[in-house]
This record gives sequence, structure tokens and C-alpha cells, in this order.
Amino acid sequence: MRVGLFIPCYVDAFFPAVGIATLELLERLGLEVVYPLDQTCCGQMMANSGSQKDAAGAEALFVKNFKDFDHIVTPSGSCAYQRAGTFGCDPADRGGAEGAKQHLRAGRIPA
Repeated sequence: MRVGLFIPCYVDAFFPAVGIATLELLERLGLEVVYPLDQTCCGQMMANSGSQKDAAGAEALFVKNFKDFDHIVTPSGSCAYQRAGTFGCDPADRGGAEGAKQHLRAGRIPA
């Protein structure tokens, strides 16, 4: 199974050991883990402050980076909700957003 690893901006900046532990755990489970190098923020801060235009940019980059994975894994519940629960900042890209959204959901990775 091929999973995309989404490490949120705050985890990368303040808790990098959490990102490393997440990667190690997924690899220990025998998963093929890919970390897209040009990933950034989920857009939650922008969306929560009403800046949908800026949030749409983060969403578009997320879709570009993660739309082709079997599953998307992140060590952040709030960022997972932001991406799975609030896609649609950019109404012009509904197809891509829905493609990524179907792979990001709370729960267990099938063994």
C-alpha cells in the first residue's frame, strides 16, 4: 500500500520528532511511504481567519501533492479535518479536491 505522509507546518517547525516517529511507524508496518517535498500548510489558519483565497492556495497544493495516494496519513487531527472536512476553498477545482478527500479520513489503515 502506498501512503502519502502529510507533516503539518507546526509539526515540522516545533515537533519534528513526531513526524519522524510517524514515518518510522508506517515503515515498520510495511507501508510504502512517500513524503512529497513541496508540501506546506493545510490552510487551516488562513481559512479560520476568513482568508479563503490564501486557504485555496494551500488546498490546491495539497491536492497536487496527495491526490494519487491510496491513503494520506498525518499526525494532526485538526489538519486532517481541515483537509477532509473543508475542501472547497477553490470552487474551480472540485474534482481534484474530491479525489484527494476520499483518501484522507480518520480511522485505521487496512492491514
